[in-house]
Amino acid sequence: AEFEATSRQLMDGRRLTGNTNQIGQFAPLSCNPVEFDCTGAAGLSTVVGGGPVVVPCGTCLVYDLGDEATIGGLHIIGKLLVPTNYKSTLSTPYVFVQGELEMSDNQPISEDNTSMKIVLTGNTDVMFTPHEPVAGAAPLNVGEKPFLVAGGKLNIRGWDDVEGSGTTWTPILAMAEADRLHPDPIVGETAARTALPHLSNPTITCPNKVVHDFEGGVDFSVWKGGDGNVLSYDEASGTLTATNLRRDWQGFRLDFTKFTKDCPLTQDATYLVTIRLKIEDPTLEDGAVSICETNNHPDHCPKLGRSIIKAEGKGWLYDDKVRLLPSSIGRNNEWFTFATEWTWDENDLTDTVAQVFYLENFKPGQILHMDEFQFELPSSKSYAPVEDPCLELVVNGDAENADGRGWHHYPMWSGRTDRFIPTILEETVDGAVNKYWHIENRVWVGDSLRFHVNPQCFMLGSTYTVSLRARFTGKTHPVTYWFEIKGNTATKGYRYNKPLSCPSQSAADGWVTCSGDFVVDEHYEFTSSPEIILVTQDENDSTGYVDWDFDDVSIKYKGGPAAGLEVDGSDAARWGVNSDVHITSSTLHGEDAQDGRVKSVSQKANGNAVLELENPITPVLSEKETPGYGVEIAVTSRNIKIIGEDDGTYNGGYLQVFHTPGVAQVIEGVEFVNMGQTSRKNRFAIQLLYNGNVEGTSISSNSIRQSNMRCISVDGTANATIASNVGAGITGHCFYFDRVSADNMVIDNLASNINNRINWNNRINGWDDYDADGFSIWSPFNHFIGNVAAGGHKRGFRYYLDYWTLGEDLIKVDGIVRRSPMGTFKDNKAHSNFRQGFLLADFEQFFQFRDPENVPVFENLSAYRNREQGIYSYNCVYCKFIRGFLSDNQKGIEIRRSDGITLQDFVIQGQTELFKNYVTDNNSHKLCGHSGWTYEGIHMMGTLWRLGHQDPGFGIRVKNVVLSGFDKEKEYYDNCPSTEPIGLSADTHYGAHFDYKTSFENVTVDDGRGIILDGCRASSYGYPDIVINDIDGSLDPDMSASSGALVSDQTYMTGLFGDTCKSTAGCMSYCAGVCLGMFTLFTERYGTENYKLRVTNTASTLSVEIPGNVRTYNERFNTYAYDGQRSFAASLPAGEYTAEFVDEFGNSVWPTYAEEQWAQAADCDGGVSIGDVTLIKPAMDAATAATECADMIRNGDSATRSDVTPWLHTKWYGEIVNELKPGEGIDGGNAIAMDRVHHWTGIAQNLNSMCTDAREGEFYEFNAWIKMTDANGNPSTNIDPNREWWRNQSPILTIVDRQYRDASTKQYLYDAEHRDLANLVRPYNNDEWGHIHGIFKMPTSSRLWIELERAPDNVKFLLDGASLTPLTCNRDSLVRNGNLETGDSLHWGIWGGGDVVLDVVPGAGPNGGSALKSSSRGHHSWTQAQVLNTECVNAGDRIAFSAKIKTSASCLIYSWDYNQRCNDLYFHTDKANVREYHRAGYITADTPDEGGWHHVHGIHIHTEKGEKPDLAKLYFADANAAWDVYTADVKAYVLEQNCQALVENPDMEEKDLYWTYTDRDRSKVKVITPGAGGSGHALRLYDRDHSWRGLRQVLDPRCFVPGEEFTIYAKFRITDASLAGVACEGTQCPSVVLYGKKCPSGDVREKYWNALDMPWDPEGWNNYEATFAVSDEIAACGSVELYIHEVNAIWNIEIDDVQINAIV
Repeated sequence: AEFEATSRQLMDGRRLTGNTNQIGQFAPLSCNPVEFDCTGAAGLSTVVGGGPVVVPCGTCLVYDLGDEATIGGLHIIGKLLVPTNYKSTLSTPYVFVQGELEMSDNQPISEDNTSMKIVLTGNTDVMFTPHEPVAGAAPLNVGEKPFLVAGGKLNIRGWDDVEGSGTTWTPILAMAEADRLHPDPIVGETAARTALPHLSNPTITCPNKVVHDFEGGVDFSVWKGGDGNVLSYDEASGTLTATNLRRDWQGFRLDFTKFTKDCPLTQDATYLVTIRLKIEDPTLEDGAVSICETNNHPDHCPKLGRSIIKAEGKGWLYDDKVRLLPSSIGRNNEWFTFATEWTWDENDLTDTVAQVFYLENFKPGQILHMDEFQFELPSSKSYAPVEDPCLELVVNGDAENADGRGWHHYPMWSGRTDRFIPTILEETVDGAVNKYWHIENRVWVGDSLRFHVNPQCFMLGSTYTVSLRARFTGKTHPVTYWFEIKGNTATKGYRYNKPLSCPSQSAADGWVTCSGDFVVDEHYEFTSSPEIILVTQDENDSTGYVDWDFDDVSIKYKGGPAAGLEVDGSDAARWGVNSDVHITSSTLHGEDAQDGRVKSVSQKANGNAVLELENPITPVLSEKETPGYGVEIAVTSRNIKIIGEDDGTYNGGYLQVFHTPGVAQVIEGVEFVNMGQTSRKNRFAIQLLYNGNVEGTSISSNSIRQSNMRCISVDGTANATIASNVGAGITGHCFYFDRVSADNMVIDNLASNINNRINWNNRINGWDDYDADGFSIWSPFNHFIGNVAAGGHKRGFRYYLDYWTLGEDLIKVDGIVRRSPMGTFKDNKAHSNFRQGFLLADFEQFFQFRDPENVPVFENLSAYRNREQGIYSYNCVYCKFIRGFLSDNQKGIEIRRSDGITLQDFVIQGQTELFKNYVTDNNSHKLCGHSGWTYEGIHMMGTLWRLGHQDPGFGIRVKNVVLSGFDKEKEYYDNCPSTEPIGLSADTHYGAHFDYKTSFENVTVDDGRGIILDGCRASSYGYPDIVINDIDGSLDPDMSASSGALVSDQTYMTGLFGDTCKSTAGCMSYCAGVCLGMFTLFTERYGTENYKLRVTNTASTLSVEIPGNVRTYNERFNTYAYDGQRSFAASLPAGEYTAEFVDEFGNSVWPTYAEEQWAQAADCDGGVSIGDVTLIKPAMDAATAATECADMIRNGDSATRSDVTPWLHTKWYGEIVNELKPGEGIDGGNAIAMDRVHHWTGIAQNLNSMCTDAREGEFYEFNAWIKMTDANGNPSTNIDPNREWWRNQSPILTIVDRQYRDASTKQYLYDAEHRDLANLVRPYNNDEWGHIHGIFKMPTSSRLWIELERAPDNVKFLLDGASLTPLTCNRDSLVRNGNLETGDSLHWGIWGGGDVVLDVVPGAGPNGGSALKSSSRGHHSWTQAQVLNTECVNAGDRIAFSAKIKTSASCLIYSWDYNQRCNDLYFHTDKANVREYHRAGYITADTPDEGGWHHVHGIHIHTEKGEKPDLAKLYFADANAAWDVYTADVKAYVLEQNCQALVENPDMEEKDLYWTYTDRDRSKVKVITPGAGGSGHALRLYDRDHSWRGLRQVLDPRCFVPGEEFTIYAKFRITDASLAGVACEGTQCPSVVLYGKKCPSGDVREKYWNALDMPWDPEGWNNYEATFAVSDEIAACGSVELYIHEVNAIWNIEIDDVQINAIV
């Protein structure tokens, strides 16, 4: 509700800027009444003049301009009433409505009943001036052809939604077919010829054929054998025999002269010659291959020739010869048929006196036998039946009824008569004789049976079935082929149509039948007889060509085009004769939609109506053929029309309701034609533009046709009803809803045939109409019910939720759209879309509410016949798909990068045979349009995409789903790489295995192959360990299990389950009765190639060895720290298990680290859970750890480096990663180079977790040497080690520590980054190797890695000399390099933030040594600092700190003012986020040493909270931030316990060391000399403002044991301001006080007076002595300090030789 209120404020408040948002809101004019009374109103004609027509404010006029009217513009300020059904065509350049426009029509819909038609004209811009002032709107350029509503009201009712008014569109229930064509025959082309009659003797009847079958003898008057050749006749067999062949020209000769004279030949007619022949060669065995076939040369093959002899003087003899082809000649002494075709042209028949056929070119010695010679015109056998020529287009396709006594190939033919002629052969099968076509001696893929068909039979929209049987010999590997019909067409040029593609078959298959349907379209409108051939694949010159047999070749009429359409009569109640209709596409392409006009409407007894169209249409898939998913028909005519004038551009009119909140608009039953302006912003056919709340608005039952830009665009408008509108032939999106549209009801709209006129180059900048969709939805707040998207250029419904909310003019406003609750989305359908039916992207509502019930729900979606996915879900988090139907999509539903999906109550079909047969023209119109596209019902993820602890944590739950028909697509389209009911996405993450927690319940998979999911293919994607928990056993192929799991068929997946698993198709296995939980161990990739995870069931002792998996793309991915791991995943039922890594020899090993991660609990009962598995690690004792963990960096030294393993990186881009650079190391060895672009990337390495476990809490020292260069290899000049790490100017060491969000579940890990643990040592020279150094306390977790990162962008690394070694704690020297012995800042860094500059200044230190300088400090606490290893320091130990320090300006030692004071020394600890800050050292003495060096020192008692901390750090603070701070001789060490003498530096020989004042700004301390005894030093406390001011020292409280006795010794002097001695008596003299602090009952103060009874010497040193026993009170204190004070404030106290000795 809160978000909805915010959205409403955005629309109503209109606090936007941009192109139109600066224009204010329009309101109803104050000069108009609330309701107009038009009784007796004047006509509009009363205000019509020579220019624009204005309806005055407050006035109602009635339209009365007659049938035709043209005006200069119409501005309705008052009210214009158009009488109901008033017929008129009004042409105007614009219509402005600031008042009210009312018109209506209640007639049946028909072009004959057109009433009001408004034609928007002109192509010049129009200016609009509001009648009453509106901010930013005086005047407005509203472009050309506007119909603008600004503050006004439309009340247009051309289709009242009342009972009996019907609907605007409805499904087609069935078709009425047109009759089959019966073209008149053309003699000689489509019908047989008759022989010409004799010219001279009418009694002679000329036959169609001449037959010599030799059954009754031989006419030797016409048959000869050539000179020397002997012809004989065998009466018994009825054969003619030629013997004594000695020359190649000898053979058979037939004198044809008499026949041609008696019965003249027909010019240019085809004659058939068929000869039945046997060649007997005595030199060959019977059945042997002939010499013709053996040699395959024309000289060795018989020839049939024809001699034509001309009359004398009219020419001479010439011959034609046709050789017998090796492919058709028979074996030795076996009968065969030789068939040829002959024609005679005019020259052949003119002046011809004789004609002879001769058969010659035989081998001498051969014997010839002829059984038959037949010469004929083709009979009716060779033509389609005249009475029904278009029923079957193939003549003699079964080879059973040929001319030539059943053996001639005509009308089949060969494209290579020199190689082969189609031959009819016969075989006997099961006692029956079958003839078939045979082709051999092929040399090209198109060498096949060829024939022509009658082009007149191809009636547009008719359906033919193509079928044949085929087999081949000659090759062993499979061959595929397609059926091709080619020829010149009327409109499409020369076309190669492929109505049938046949699947691969092998020689062993024998006869294989292939069939399919195709629909005749314009590609089959041939101008002449098309040629039909069969073209093979998988053959070439290298492989050779097979011999084909064909039989039962058929192209048979199946059905005609649709002449009438049956629809629901109540839906079409208002559809009239002569109304236009639009039929949506039945194919994958919206452009296959059709338009028609209703010729008649008739009613059927069942209440349905039959619409007869004026012209037939291509048959469609109606509800009869495809129940529930037939195509739709919409009436697109309306009686009220608004039309944009067609001026030859794509700029029609537009209707826009603009900035008019609170006014209910009614636009119903209007036909919009040529509206919208292509690629012009806010120039859409109909647009509601930022009107806010318009409750009561209805944009319904309209027709938008041939729109140049969208149908209806709803922008920034709420509470409108958009219902029953039809959009057809649309440019850009049809229905569009912007990001802040809300609460609109979008019901029963139809979008069809969206075109691609807009592309990237002519788009509106910022909008994406080039991806033209049926419904483009950018807001989650609207409701979509019962809509149909049929033919989106890209998608049907594109429901995409952007991250940001963009308001008017795409200006960013508040709110995250994709995380907002969505409205209702149900009962919507999508078909015939070029890409997806539904694209549903970026639904993250779950992240706002974290409520599994308050999530996106998509109900009852239907998607069918879409070229790609039916439903494509992308980044859809916790989305629910409840009820739906999917069919004939490339993929039914694709779940991509989406977790937490529920798919329930769905029917998912593969491609139906009906649809396959419907579309056969080319691949782009078929499914499997690309060879790489798999065909799947559910295409799901194999890996969780979101891995956060608040993410869904599971993949998909599938319940009550039926999948079928996915076992045919490979058969239908062999270019599909696979067809599966369920497929997996190739998207993987670092897991490199299946972790998309999946469960199925009541899922039916009907697959003849038994395949549910192809595990082999999935394994190639990186999913070798699929697990689908089957809640109710519905996946069990035996249907006997009550539950189980479908898993990859691998021993390591099934080996623990005994005999409960059985292999199934597709490399899967079904395991009955198990419920599988999952855990994964992620390990180092390198060195683990042969490792396996041995999992043992401790109860059964069964074990499996699970291989590791890695995702392998390229070297960059392989070495990516976040992605290159090896994973070992186990899916197990409940039980007790051990897990252990073993190598290929079975030895226990450790893979550097093992990161344990558990999946959410399985949806079934009984999966393995955390605590059930014990991970066994190899033992590592202290001695082993000392060796193995001495240096945790592997391959860190260039001297032994031969590769870059195991170094990783953190760059997610590019291909070049860590590279070996021979000879470029710091000592000439091999360095490692890393190419970088971004500062957050770096070179990394995993640490051995066994070492980090063993060494947890110990300090390690990191060292590495690095060179940094720019992109060109030059030294980087932008490195600044003094900038803070987050400014990314210098490399640092980061440790990434993988931690569990909840260690009790181990489901989610995150990266805890410990940064700036090491950095560049100063000074740094960019031309030289830089030293990166740091110390830190070793953490531990399941995985740690170190990374060098944060150098500037585009700085390349060259690394060498890396090490990570133990750093021991030295109680005597906690500070390292305290006097800069190394000559650099090794061990030193910075305290605080800012860009503090740290420099080593040679010669600036005490005694000419080096000093460490911090400058540009920015804050009084920011100075040099050092991390200390205090692991050897125990609670209660005293740490002594000392250093020499000075500042660039004189400081005040005894001041608290941060602008003037000197530095103190601080000691900081951090232990489990308990932080302590101790001022551990002070400058005590008032005078610096030579060179201005002060001595800062102190004693700190180590606390329990600071003992063994995560971090201990020394730093100097408090000086003016503008001053530079110098330090030298820094020391920290433990003062070992000495309970015999409690005071440190008792004789002041180390001056003021360990001593300090009691109050900083109330006294001063001076080191004086000589001290007591005439030499050494003493301390003087002076400038005291109170008797309490004195000196103090921290003692060791551990020495204060109750009852122990001590004696205090000291020497004192008292002086006045002039340093003259002063005498004192009794309590005026100095005393010693022990102060106990941190005591159970509060501070304890014990004062001890001088026990020596001797006079005070004002000029000399006076001894002090006191003995005490330790009280219980002070022994209980955590801190004890020695105080010397309580002397008159005007006196100075001088002190020396102070000690507290134990009394032994």
